[in-house]
Amino acid sequence: MGVFSQINFVVTSQRNKWFLSSVIFFGLGCAGYFLLPARIGLGQIALAVILLGCGFWMSRRLATLAFAFQLLASLAFGALTSAIHTELGPDNIPTKTLYTTEVTGTIIALEPRNGRIRATVQPSEIVGIAQDQLDWNVRLSFLGDSALSIGDQIRANARLFPLRAPAVPGDPDFARNLYFSDIAASGFVFGRQFEVLENQKDINNNALLVGIETARQYISNVISDEMTGPETGIAKALIIGERGEVTPDIADNLRKSGLAHLLAISGLHMGLLCGTVFFLIRFGLAAIPSIALRYSIKKWAAMAAMLAGLVYLGLSGATIPTQRAFVMLLVVWLALLLDRRAISLRLVGVAAIIVLILRPDAALGASFQLSFAAVGALVAFYDGPGRRWLDRQGMLSWYERTGLYLAGLLLTSLIVTAVTAPIIGYHFGRISMLGVFANLVAIPVMAFWVMPWIVVTLALIPIGLSGLSLAAMKPGLTVLLETAELVAAQDWGLWYVSGLDMLAVALGLFALAWIVIWRDKVMIVPVLPLIFAAIIFQALHKEPEILISGDRESWAVYDPDAGILHTSERLNDFQKGIWMSRFGIRPEQEQSRVQACQNDPCSLGVSANIVRSRIIVASRIANPFYACRNADIIVSLKTDLPTTCQASGARVIIDDDVLWWQGGVAIKLPSEAGEKPAINTVRAETGNWPWIIIGGRAGR
Repeated sequence: MGVFSQINFVVTSQRNKWFLSSVIFFGLGCAGYFLLPARIGLGQIALAVILLGCGFWMSRRLATLAFAFQLLASLAFGALTSAIHTELGPDNIPTKTLYTTEVTGTIIALEPRNGRIRATVQPSEIVGIAQDQLDWNVRLSFLGDSALSIGDQIRANARLFPLRAPAVPGDPDFARNLYFSDIAASGFVFGRQFEVLENQKDINNNALLVGIETARQYISNVISDEMTGPETGIAKALIIGERGEVTPDIADNLRKSGLAHLLAISGLHMGLLCGTVFFLIRFGLAAIPSIALRYSIKKWAAMAAMLAGLVYLGLSGATIPTQRAFVMLLVVWLALLLDRRAISLRLVGVAAIIVLILRPDAALGASFQLSFAAVGALVAFYDGPGRRWLDRQGMLSWYERTGLYLAGLLLTSLIVTAVTAPIIGYHFGRISMLGVFANLVAIPVMAFWVMPWIVVTLALIPIGLSGLSLAAMKPGLTVLLETAELVAAQDWGLWYVSGLDMLAVALGLFALAWIVIWRDKVMIVPVLPLIFAAIIFQALHKEPEILISGDRESWAVYDPDAGILHTSERLNDFQKGIWMSRFGIRPEQEQSRVQACQNDPCSLGVSANIVRSRIIVASRIANPFYACRNADIIVSLKTDLPTTCQASGARVIIDDDVLWWQGGVAIKLPSEAGEKPAINTVRAETGNWPWIIIGGRAGR
């Protein structure tokens, strides 16, 4: 009872922490809605929000009870936000492949990607689809040298695919992001079978986009003319968000060294650019006494930084991470204008709410999680224990301040690495432990060399003098590339992890966030059960050993005892990489630990904890009864098996009928004698959403 009394006292006396706690529950509601086994109607969730709000009002004099109602109301409101966005998503999305069709529409976005151009098209006509059903956009891939610009009216012969469900349960759900981006189909244009319609450039609704895209293309051409070598691709990625010229080797080095965040224009880039503009404007105005003594030059500099951030947002392509970074910086500058504290956990919470209200599905994405985990941890540290460091700087000599800066940079890297490691490990299957040291070099170079020259470049491009600033920027980019190459060469610094349980990671991070917000020993007690639950979930977690893709072509079988991943012969590299990461197989181990089966049918003997299972995977099985008598698990990718097959001895049968109606399948092998294999399907796990299309029909 003494502990509960202390908790009640802390909750009552620190009501300023209620908002931050509610932000966490709001985010959990946004994410949790998409993890429900079935959709809940808007009316039901709205009723829950109203009732919980009433409960909060009626119990407002009982602090702990009111706090509990507020958290539950925030959770329900997050779910309501996700439900509203889901209902507002595109209707009448295609559910079947259009192998040959003609698409007419307006290009509203362009992105170079791997030697091709990926265009988002707002269709006005698609042969085979009624015009009154075209309330969504399509994404088309063109040849890389196609002359296209935003606002162009195009007519193209293309192949369109519906949104693709995850290959197997547990794989990334790319269709969800497309759905909430109003993209309901994707495909490619046949060669050069397209035309830009003359004198039909639609700029009525896209005049601003056309201007921005023209500026981006002009800057891209200027960089190509003034800079050579691999630094050119990095410069374009940092200035206009165009990563098409970053070679695969360089991109891989950046990922292995923990510097991949440099390629995605996000909080670091936006913060450095806006901070540079803020410093230069304020420094320049402070040098003019007649202005500095009469006016609030700090607010003037903040407004200039806001404008610079808005320009950079447009030039960088306005991707989701960049939008999120701009929202966070906008909150900071508005706080300065309103004479509030510019950096605090409360402002981080406000930014998170704004981002989630605009895109609630972002809560499930690695970008959102990494951004706010890193920013939240750093703000919490420098707003607490780290503040003593900042307060001492004015009393130190220049060399002591330099040492303090380097120590702070190292500590910052350690904090970010520790907080984001579980998220990176869950989403990407590997963690760069040397990224701490790589960032010790990369971040100062970015802050004090590359980003200031980017600001100068953007200022000089209109007057044709950007060649000087680009030449000055190039050595800094070279340092970044050489640092990435050096660190990436140290294979021991890259840890491959597998088998992280989603609930374990989520509960662990929730407990950490709760402790950071409250900063009181007694407030650890409410999250102790969550910590124990996370440990239990992780201990019980087991990756399925058999993965059968819903495309009825790709499959993989992992032998736990031998450490070998058996795959189909035609498994593409992208899917192979995802499945290798699920079992902790490094790319350099592919030759020794990944074996493509050359036979069809493919017969495998797999052992899980010494319990051996005989598996047969085939496109077609000529003699199904022989297979049923001699195998424990039978997978027939493109034919149905007789209903009597299982009675002949097979314990699990996956055939064309299952894959067509249920999507991809994941099977956990028995680890004890007499235990049955556990089966999960995409339809059972994530099939009740409009973007999940299986068997020619979408979930509802």
